[in-house]
Amino acid sequence: MLGGWPFLRKAAEDTAKRYREWAEGKALPPGQFFSLTENLRAARNKLLEGLPRSLYESVLKGTPKEYRALLISTDDTDLDNNTALQPADKGKLKSRRRDLRTVLNDDGWVKMEAVKAIDDVLHMTERVLNPASHGNTTPLYEEEVRRAKRLIDRLEIDRLEKVLKGQ
Repeated sequence: MLGGWPFLRKAAEDTAKRYREWAEGKALPPGQFFSLTENLRAARNKLLEGLPRSLYESVLKGTPKEYRALLISTDDTDLDNNTALQPADKGKLKSRRRDLRTVLNDDGWVKMEAVKAIDDVLHMTERVLNPASHGNTTPLYEEEVRRAKRLIDRLEIDRLEKVLKGQ
């Protein structure tokens, strides 16, 4: 059992605030308090603005990183063999398919991974980062706190990488 969760909570709140400021592109008003959950949800919503929510929720959210490239065929023979399509339409569709592959493999996945990290921290707040959770009968174990710390670190590293890349 571990009782040092207040330090973890503070680290999570600081990271969530910085992540929200990065996602929204502006500093939060000084002196105004936003909870950990409010900051995480605001950052998550901002990241999802650039993605079709249904695409994220129904297709991408559960797709492991190593399977991303398999979502869209790299072979265009289906388009080439479709006699109902004109050559110009085939060219446009191939170009759009390439663009979609790029988004799924690069830009879109960066945002989706950030949303996943936020989702993981939000889930963890229910048990580890919620100040009221330590009062229940189930003790808080060191491994739970370590896992929460790794999630917060991942969120912070992810944000810093994006800042350094200028996104």
